[in-house]
Amino acid sequence: MFNVVTIAREFGAGGAETGRILADLLGWQCIDKEIIERAAEVGHLPADSAEAADERSQRWWNKVLRGFQDTGQAMIPPSNIDFDAVQNSTVRVIQQAAKVGNCVIIGRSSQCVLRHQPNVMHVLVYAPLAEKIERMTGRFPKGTDMHAMLRRIDAERTHYTQTYYNKDWSDRHLYHLCVNSTVGTSTCAKIVAQTIRPC
Repeated sequence: MFNVVTIAREFGAGGAETGRILADLLGWQCIDKEIIERAAEVGHLPADSAEAADERSQRWWNKVLRGFQDTGQAMIPPSNIDFDAVQNSTVRVIQQAAKVGNCVIIGRSSQCVLRHQPNVMHVLVYAPLAEKIERMTGRFPKGTDMHAMLRRIDAERTHYTQTYYNKDWSDRHLYHLCVNSTVGTSTCAKIVAQTIRPC
């Protein structure tokens, strides 16, 4: 019986919103940004450093720096960020949340952290590009290159999962259920809830 759900999501697909609605439907706790806040506490890490390393790897950051060096632009890296320490603390927080149960965990490669737990359902929320851009427009300043932002953030998550788990987070084999949010985040949440608690 499932008592934990992990939500992986394409940026802009509405995965976090789906997770929050799902948690409300089930009467469970939704854990999203709280993961990194708690990871900072658990690892005795500066909150700003933990946030900067959220769903990012040192490998990703080095690639960013190389890109700026290649274009001749200067970029100052975040100071004293221990990406591995943030990752280790994040894993501990996710594992503890799953141990308690009755929660929906958003992102942070939790589908990989908890991949061998029989009580955990893994869900991927995705959407076509046009849908994601429409959803994200208005959340960012006018003139923001939404295509570039979507590519960048999904790339960060890709590097993160590859670096720490040697997995492609978009691989459907990691999930029990993949839902297209063009049907609406509420409908997505209801589909997952009905899968966990069939009528």
